Amino acid sequence: MRYQINMITKEDGWIVLDTDGYGSEPIRLLAQSIAQELGQEVVQPYEGDAQFMIKNDPYKLLFQYDGLFGTVVILDKLEDQEVVVELLQRHFAKLKDKKEEGGI
Repeated sequence: MRYQINMITKEDGWIVLDTDGYGSEPIRLLAQSIAQELGQEVVQPYEGDAQFMIKNDPYKLLFQYDGLFGTVVILDKLEDQEVVVELLQRHFAKLKDKKEEGGI
């Protein structure tokens, strides 16, 4: 799966992603990958919505997909941006490698 940061909004901390997956699959897989690294569980705050959070996530990230905004990771605190971008980049590489290996 291909992931790339398209832009980061300065006013509200939305990290907008470009992916080559379908619908909510890319954001769900990204949240699961990070949750697995943290030894935590992915939860959906609102049943039926393509929003995911990770229990006990130190950054309190919201992973979201919808038809209007696309695929985004929403920061809780703007000061976490640099470390969260590094975290995302590491998992982009992991998920790309898994697809190339036939794991996804």
